[in-house]
Amino acid sequence: MERVQLDVELRDETGTGSARRLREQGLVPGVVYGRDQEPINLKLDATELAEVTGGNAIIDLQIDDEERTVMVKDVQKDVITDEYLHVDFHQIALDEPIVVEIPISLEGVAEGVREGGVLQKTLRKVEVECLPTEIPSDLKLDISELEVGESLHVGDLEAGEGVELTTSGDEVVVTVVAPTELDLDEDEEELEEEVITEPEVIGEEPDEEEGEEAEVEIDEE
Repeated sequence: MERVQLDVELRDETGTGSARRLREQGLVPGVVYGRDQEPINLKLDATELAEVTGGNAIIDLQIDDEERTVMVKDVQKDVITDEYLHVDFHQIALDEPIVVEIPISLEGVAEGVREGGVLQKTLRKVEVECLPTEIPSDLKLDISELEVGESLHVGDLEAGEGVELTTSGDEVVVTVVAPTELDLDEDEEELEEEVITEPEVIGEEPDEEEGEEAEVEIDEE
């Protein structure tokens, strides 16, 4: 498990205006939660934050002369500019297990895909419980023997020693399904019926109207 050090500073001001001013300076407001303590408001460099997000890195936060071991709990980013808006850290103890999400990596080419099937991945991450120092980077799943119509489940994953899967073992991870087959002959027949039928209906209505008009003219004479 990756372990990094990150220097941060305490943040005295809070609120929307203060957070906006920090972001204009290339800083990101953040909070440290956990371990039966009051939340700690802090600020840190956006570039340095980018280096520790996107995984389950153990982070040693240097806050003035104090060090706190944390992990990223949540990151908020602007959906348009991708700018960091806020980060939450969760303080951890290295000797206490935690629950985290781990990505699933598929290995091999499914036999069913070689036969023309379509691979559908329905689950990309699973939850595991383990010590922070035992968190795997991913869980690998060999799909090479998967046939059309078959599925692999969470229970087929091998988490490794000291890592317990907390996601239900019955959840489907990946399936190979048969490709959708279109009956082009039926579609063409339906199209021809629509083209033929529609002019007949349109052609009948004027005939009836013309007949009614002729009868009126005869009555008037």
